[in-house]
Amino acid sequence: MVGGDTKDLEPFKKEAKNLGIDLVVDDFSNLEYLVEGDKVFEITISGIPLEEFNLIYIRLVGKRQENAYLLVNYAKEKNIKVIDEIFLEQQPVNIPLTKGLETMFLVQKGLPIPKTYFAKLKRFVEQGENLIGFPMVLKETTSQKSKGVWIARDSKELDNLAIKLESNEKVGKEYFVQEFIEASERIRILVVGKKAIAAIARPMRWRRFFLKNPSEVLGKTLNPIPQEDADLAIKAAANLGVSVAGVDIIHEDKTGKAYILEVNPAPRWNLINKETGVNVEREILEYFLTFLK
Repeated sequence: MVGGDTKDLEPFKKEAKNLGIDLVVDDFSNLEYLVEGDKVFEITISGIPLEEFNLIYIRLVGKRQENAYLLVNYAKEKNIKVIDEIFLEQQPVNIPLTKGLETMFLVQKGLPIPKTYFAKLKRFVEQGENLIGFPMVLKETTSQKSKGVWIARDSKELDNLAIKLESNEKVGKEYFVQEFIEASERIRILVVGKKAIAAIARPMRWRRFFLKNPSEVLGKTLNPIPQEDADLAIKAAANLGVSVAGVDIIHEDKTGKAYILEVNPAPRWNLINKETGVNVEREILEYFLTFLK
């Protein structure tokens, strides 16, 4: 299930056929129910009663939060397995979590996060230098795909960013700032269940600020995945209650200290499929089968 276009889920159909799985790919907009007199309440998806499904995988909610809330509560009542657990724990449901909530949950579980300050933009200007220091990274809590991320190297740049984003804040956008970690690459680890199935590394966006020869830092496939990073990624996903996740980890170049940047419960895995040779759709479907045995 997704809250929008289902084209990204099409590859699942081929693998489901290979594995002999009866799979339905659909989006939340096709959820319906009818209440009429004393008629029994029933939810359907594209005309199929929800009770006919053994397992429901919610990849992305998007703007269909109300639909997701209806589906999850009905599934819970009918004892239909829902992946992920976060949907049963966090109500009303939404995936992905905002970055503000995600950071809070990870910190509460003792996982390593860059020093973070969540507040109004004007407070970043007033307190950011003392609490975080320059350079600092400013992020929008609902940004996706590396959008809504900026760097402020001094007070002037921070002031300009605050002015630029003020109108967004007035209509409900939230922001936080984090310390700038001198890490030359970002590791993306794909977690399925309690297994790190693949990982790739990519150059960090602002490495030119501290590397003499940033062009020498190239992307690569990590095979095998460093055990410490695999364990950290699995723990991060598990503590957020998600079974399929792309976990981004960085290591400070000078100390090697690891930090979690993001746990994305709706990751794209095109590059991982292409560069590692791992069949991600098959891995996910085989994981789902463990719940149906």
